[in-house]
Amino acid sequence: MDFHRHILAFATLAGKNLLRRVVRTSLAVTGVALAVAVAVSLAGFVKGYHGAITRSIDMLGFQVMVMAKGCPYEAATMMLKGGTGLLYLPDSIYTNVATDTGVASITPVFIGVAEKEQTSIQDDGAGSFIVVSGIEVPSFTTMKPWLSFQTGTGFDGGRWFTTDTEVTKEAPENIKQEVVLGYEVAEYEQRKVGDTIALTITPSGAVSSETHEYTVAGILSRTGTQDDGTVFMPLSSAQRIFNRPSQITVVGVKLKEFSSQAIRQFEERWISLPEVQIVGLQQVKSTLLNLISTAQAMIGAVAVIAIVVAIIGVINTILMSIHERTGEIGIMKAIGASRSDIFELIWYETLALCLLGGLAGIIVAYGGSGIIEFMLRHLIELGVQGEIVVISPGIIGLSLGGTVLVGFFAGLYPAWRASSMRPLEAIRAGE
Repeated sequence: MDFHRHILAFATLAGKNLLRRVVRTSLAVTGVALAVAVAVSLAGFVKGYHGAITRSIDMLGFQVMVMAKGCPYEAATMMLKGGTGLLYLPDSIYTNVATDTGVASITPVFIGVAEKEQTSIQDDGAGSFIVVSGIEVPSFTTMKPWLSFQTGTGFDGGRWFTTDTEVTKEAPENIKQEVVLGYEVAEYEQRKVGDTIALTITPSGAVSSETHEYTVAGILSRTGTQDDGTVFMPLSSAQRIFNRPSQITVVGVKLKEFSSQAIRQFEERWISLPEVQIVGLQQVKSTLLNLISTAQAMIGAVAVIAIVVAIIGVINTILMSIHERTGEIGIMKAIGASRSDIFELIWYETLALCLLGGLAGIIVAYGGSGIIEFMLRHLIELGVQGEIVVISPGIIGLSLGGTVLVGFFAGLYPAWRASSMRPLEAIRAGE
């Protein structure tokens, strides 16, 4: 009981001492808060971006991609977020790979880029594009069983489009053209099931573009992946309007046995195909995460520098406080305060500054995480969907514990200096 009273008494006295110079104390706390906010935000960004990349690649639904030769990481990025300069393969590759005994499921995908119809509400007149994916629904949804249509009271999420083979054998221009919109496309274009959406496409080999109108057959629920920003249509329709008959962009594969050895054996079986490369998404993910780890070291250095600067400010504040209270400290020692009492008092003051700054910094970082994410997405092309700043309880706990630990060591020198004063010399110096 006496121990708790002792702690409470010293903590109360330390608080009163800090409140003597409110402005100076506030500046020191603000310095620590800003440093901690920077550290927490950077840690949250690293964690969130790491998770976003992992989630985006996993949500592709493929374990292996068969595609035209080129940079595999660029190709994977195009699959994640769309882009121009895509390479194409003959769809006979799909037929050949489908015979592989190690394949559990397989799907062909055609990816193209179209210009969006401009609306007076949201577009500023600048050119914008949208990713178009030509797919075969049964095999594609086998790869991505989580895809579903929006549901809600009074809301019709629709269905998958009618494919070319499901209508009567009419001329291509008479085929009913339907598409399914990803969540973000439907939100941005303000479309619902039954509406019409226009896409402007420049076919391969053509000089001028063509505008095609489609009926929205369905709108997918939000997935937090690249699919949210995609317009899906039948594979044969995409091949036709882009003037790339019998061509595909990628063959997505899931293997019966998913391991590095199985992927390597699959690659050895099919690498001999002309102009073909095999890309294991686990390898792509590992490479991207290694790049993040390198950036993480640089981010950590920035955070450390910010914290060191803040701690120097705290030490300076405490030393100035000791200098102003030299006479008071001398009187305390003259009437019986021990060195440990003075040491403990000054140490509490330093710890309180750091703890208050740490709590304030965590609150600022957590409360402003949405603003930070908004700014990052508008300043940098991140190439992933979903939340990219994730401030978890682990980050908060580690930051708070680190702040207390730093405060513990930061208070050692000022506390030692104050406790080492001789009573008479301190009293005279304070006169």
